Order: sequence, then C-alpha cells, then structure tokens
Amino acid sequence: PAPPLIHTVHIMEPAQTLPPSACEVREPTEQELSPTNFPPLLNDRMLRAARMEPVDRVPVWVMRQAGRYLPEYHEVGAGLDFFTRCRTPRFASAVTLQPLVRFALDAAIIFSDILVILQALGMECQMVPGKGPMFPSPITCDADIDKLSQKVDVDKELGYVFKALTVTRHRLNGHAALIGFAGAPWTLFAYAIEGSGSKTFSKPKRLLYTHPKMAHRLLGMITEVTIDYLVGQVRAGAQLLQVFDSWAGSLSESQFREFAAPYLAKIASGVKAKLGKDAVPMICFAKGAHASIHLLESSDYDVFSLDWTADPEEAQRITKHNVAFQGNMDPCAMYATDDVIRKEVARVMSQFGTLGHIANLGHGMSPDMEPRAVETFVNAVHEFSSTKPVFTLGTRGSVLALWQAHYVLDRLLAKFPSVRFRIKKITSTGDRNLQLALDKFATTGVFTDALEKALLEGEVDCVVHSLKDVPSTIHEATTLAAISTRGDVRDAVVFNRKYMPGLEDSTEDGARVVTLDTLPPNSVIGTSSARRRAVLKRKYPTFQFKDIRGNVRTRLRRLDDPANGYDAIVLAAAGLQRLNMEARIGQFLPVEEMPHAIGQAALGVQVRADVTNAHNAEMARMIRAAIHDSESALRCELERAFLREVGGGCSLPLAIYSSLAKQSDADGDVFKVDATAFVFAADGTATVSTTTSATVKTDQEAAAAGKALCQQFLADGAAAILAQLRKDKEAKEA
Repeated sequence: PAPPLIHTVHIMEPAQTLPPSACEVREPTEQELSPTNFPPLLNDRMLRAARMEPVDRVPVWVMRQAGRYLPEYHEVGAGLDFFTRCRTPRFASAVTLQPLVRFALDAAIIFSDILVILQALGMECQMVPGKGPMFPSPITCDADIDKLSQKVDVDKELGYVFKALTVTRHRLNGHAALIGFAGAPWTLFAYAIEGSGSKTFSKPKRLLYTHPKMAHRLLGMITEVTIDYLVGQVRAGAQLLQVFDSWAGSLSESQFREFAAPYLAKIASGVKAKLGKDAVPMICFAKGAHASIHLLESSDYDVFSLDWTADPEEAQRITKHNVAFQGNMDPCAMYATDDVIRKEVARVMSQFGTLGHIANLGHGMSPDMEPRAVETFVNAVHEFSSTKPVFTLGTRGSVLALWQAHYVLDRLLAKFPSVRFRIKKITSTGDRNLQLALDKFATTGVFTDALEKALLEGEVDCVVHSLKDVPSTIHEATTLAAISTRGDVRDAVVFNRKYMPGLEDSTEDGARVVTLDTLPPNSVIGTSSARRRAVLKRKYPTFQFKDIRGNVRTRLRRLDDPANGYDAIVLAAAGLQRLNMEARIGQFLPVEEMPHAIGQAALGVQVRADVTNAHNAEMARMIRAAIHDSESALRCELERAFLREVGGGCSLPLAIYSSLAKQSDADGDVFKVDATAFVFAADGTATVSTTTSATVKTDQEAAAAGKALCQQFLADGAAAILAQLRKDKEAKEA
C-alpha cells in the first residue's frame, strides 16, 4: 500500500535554506514523477501551526514568494510566456524552489495561477504584459455557460500542476511543507464575467442582482472543479491547501453570505470528505472580507489568512480562538528600510499568540520589491518568534485605554524589537456600570481593580492605567514600574453643538467665542467628577450638574443628543488630544482656576513586585527603560503621596496643581517642585488650599514632600471639610 500522504516526524530543524542545486532546471527523474515514497517532512512547523499545535517558533512564508521580484525568476524559461512556465513541470518546480534557496522559509507554494480552473472549463485566458489576465470571450449569458466543459477531467486538464507538485515535493526533500492552492469561486466568477481585472467588478456584481440563478449555476460549476482540483493536488504531494478569494472585498456582507461563503465552505468540506484520513490543513484567504469572517467561522478551514486591514483581535474574538491565523502585515511595508520592516514585524506579531499563527504578508509581493526586504522580513520573524516568552499588557477596552496601551506597546517594540508583546483587554468595574456616578462606587479602584486582579493572577504581565484612575495605595504584591511623560493637565469644556458658531456666525475677526461665562443660567453641565462639580459650582452657582459616564465618544454623542439636555461637558484635555478630537474643545480651563486631578495626563504601568521571578523582573526592567519619565514621575509621586496621606480617591473633590523646575548642584540635577492642594465642599461654598515648595532629586524625596504637604493641608482646615464630605457620603449610602 502507498504510504500516508503526510509523513511527519516532528523534528523542526533550525532555519536554513536549500542548496542552489535544488532549483536547477532539469528534467524530472522517474522517481520524482511518482507521487509515492516522498521524503519525510523534517520541518512540520506549518502543519503544526495550522492545527493549533505547539511549535518551537512561528512558521513563515510569503505570498508570491516565487515571482518577478527575484532576478533568477526571469532566467527560467526565458522568452516563454507565463502560462507556458506554469505548464512545464521542470520550470514550475524550479521557480517554486527559488525563494527557498535564498530565504529560510517554512513552506513552498507551487508556482501556478488561480485562473487555470477557468482554462480547464474551456475559457481562453491571455496574460497581457502590463494589463494582466484577459479573457477574449467573457461569459455574458447562460448560453456561454452551456459552452463550458460540463464535466472536467482535472487529471487531463490540470495534470501539469499535479506533476509540478510531485516533482517539487521530492526535491524539497522534507525541508519545508508544500502548499497547493486554487482561486475561490467568486473571484474566478468575477474574472470570467468581467473578462479582466477591475477596480469595481461592476459586470459580475450586476449579474448577482439581475441573474442570481445564472450566477449560482456558474459558481457551482467552479466549486465542483475546484474540489476535484484540490484533492488532486494533495494526492500529488501538496501538504497544505490555500483558497484565494482575492476579490471577496468587493462584495457586501449580504452578497458574501449568498454568493461567496457557501461555496468557500463547500470547498473545504468537500475536499476533506474526499481525502478522508489523508486530509490536510486548509487556509482561506478572503481578502477584504474580514468583516464577514463570522460567516465562515464554523467551516472546515483550519486557518484564516488576514489582509493588512483586518483587526486580529476582532478576528480572534469572532472565531473564539478556535482557528489559526496567517498574515496581516501590509505588503507595502516591504518597500521600507530594514529597521522599519523589523518594527512592523514586531508590531503585527505582537497581536497574535505563539500558538496557531503563521507569519505572512496581508497579500503578495509586487514585482518592484527587493529580495532584500523578504530576507529582512523572514529573519525578523525568526528572531521575534523564537522560544522567547510572551509579555502581555493588560488594558481596559475603551478607545482611549487602547490608545494608551498602544502608546506603551509602540515604545516597548521600539526599544526591544525582538521581544514578543501582546495586548489583552479586560473589563473593569467602572466599565460594567456606566450609570453610577464615580463618587458612588464602593471602591477607589473603579477602573483598576479588575486589571490588578488579572495582574496578580498571572493573566497579564503588566497593566496600563491612566494614572489618575490608580488608587494611591495599590496591592502590596504590585508596584508602578513606570510613569510616562505627562501630557496636557488641563480640563477642557466641550459645548453642545447648538452653541457652536456656524457659517452665519463668521466675521472678519473670526467666529464668536463660546465659554462657560456665556452660557445662560441653569445650563446643564455633564461631569461625574466630584472635583470638577465642586469647582464649577463655586464659580457658577446657577448651573445644574448631571452625571455623564462612558468613553469619550459615548459622552460626546450624549452631549450632542438634545434628548439628554446637556449644554456642555467637562473632560480631560489630554484624552481628547490623544484621540485627535481637540477640535471639539471649546474652552480650556486654566489649572489656576480648575486644578487638575492627582496624576492627570500621565500613564502608570503596574507590574508584579516579585523581582526574584525572572519574568517579572524582565517585564519591570523593559517597562521602566521604555516608558519612564523621571521628571513627570517626581510631580506624580508627590501628588500620589499627598493623596495616600489624605486617604481619598476620585470620590472626594480633591485637586492639585504642581510644577517642576530643573536646577543643578554639585551632585547633578535637582528639581524645585511647587504644589498647591485643594479640597472643596460638595456645594462649592467652602475651600481650603495649601502650597508647598521643595527641592527633590528622587521619587522618595518627592513622596516625602507630598506627605508633608498633606499634613499642613489637614492642619490648615482641610480635615474639617474632608470629615464632612465623608459623613455626607456615608449618610447617602445608608
């Protein structure tokens, strides 16, 4: 009996290239033409990754890795047209193996074309230089479909592909896995109707609406031939299969649901049913249709290949992490320098785990790209995806929180490009309840408790916070490894659009200015901050205040909806600026009038404190090296020490205003820090403020200054106001 079509021994050798002799153009031997007794597969990373099995490193290959960007490609069959190269096994095999002689790849993909199925059906296809594939007689009606071969003998019509696969499998000698492929029914249908490539494919799409029965008839024919063709490829030696739906992105979701997804699913199930125990992993690449991936989630594909516009996290969420993923890197990054390519590899691969991931581009190589770029790409994948550990950054899932997490991630990757990092979203207490005002929660860690829990339980290795959300006292088994460079500490007012000037309000001196001072009495101001409410009540006693929760965009939508009755809302300026929404800011509030929250506009990165654990120590070291800003930290450590001594959080109307000035002495740089602390009665009628100045050099000295500030603050009368605030809060809770 013939040996199994897939013979693996699970010995994953170090990355290496094939000898130059492997891609020599020579007639195949009798043994090389026999689809039996293939050499054992020594490098099965591709198969294991596709099956969600452990690998020593992430496998890598490149779509269109064999082709016109390689100088040696043009030497094979020089003077012959494209399809002649495809139909000549010795040429096709040589071209297939060329990139594996140059690069340490984990897979070869047979040199052929997706359009050969249409040729097998009887359509003439010409590859026109500078224009691409052209069909002189495209399909326009049912009569044209009648002229196609109603029963295709794939061995007869496409046997040259099978021979090329068999020869190549032998010549690979177990070095890497061999991929076979076919075009998806919709993409082939689009070419057959349009007669060429197109930006819109308006002709085939029009037919979907006007003659859906005819469309289904042709799609069904293509599907049946494709199944037989892919089965034949496996019998000839292919060890994985990829289905290319290059034009899937031209379809709406409803069209994809009816005219693409069913046929893609039928191919996977049909191929595996016919192969039985010899079935191989299958990859589906529906370019541009990642929003419709849920329609294929339960299909028989083992791997989904993502183009560069897809969100890997969303794709993994939709598929419940039950399938492997491939690709996602923008092919145009290959035009960049080596350093940029390495950074892009790190950025993309950080979004996937080490299990079930195949490194690749989000589409194929272009003829004007350089081989040097592929070598850099492959080497970067090898370096990045070796047996090094993964470091996971925890964050909330809001748009602003994700901006903050990516701010940290980008700096980590720039500093440590060969380390694997990933982001994991976690839902906080404050995110679960968007109705309750912040000062009504029983915990000071409204936005941090769940993140801290994930950190302590080892679910993540660090958590990225907006520092103003971090309680002054954190769990003793954790520590703040870094405080980022501080942004704009001011608060900002965003006004309801009804107050914003329109075209008719424009003057030579500019549009009219809207401020809090110009709002009418009894205006409704949205804020859930006790600090902001107390300060504004003091200055604008006629204003009404209404809680508003949710992420920045949610709050802006609520502001603009007349049904909610807000005239303006107050937000941290830094958040709007980070989301590129500063155009919505109608007024900045000076810190002298609206002192900022403790830690406002800085990020804090929390890690586990046990540095005897090597993983914890390395995480803390990298975070501090990439993120920490010592000058911002001095101000924030003073503020947090002050808050810690007070024993409060965001539920109390506390505020601070701090500044830092660099000085020098014989021992190096020292800093003069000035800080003024405030507390306000809930109704804004009473306030206490205390100012301090200190010369500090270390975080510990800054913290001592903050503690001293608090002690004086309490003595100056803040203790009485704080006692009343706490008494009122307890009474409300009772």
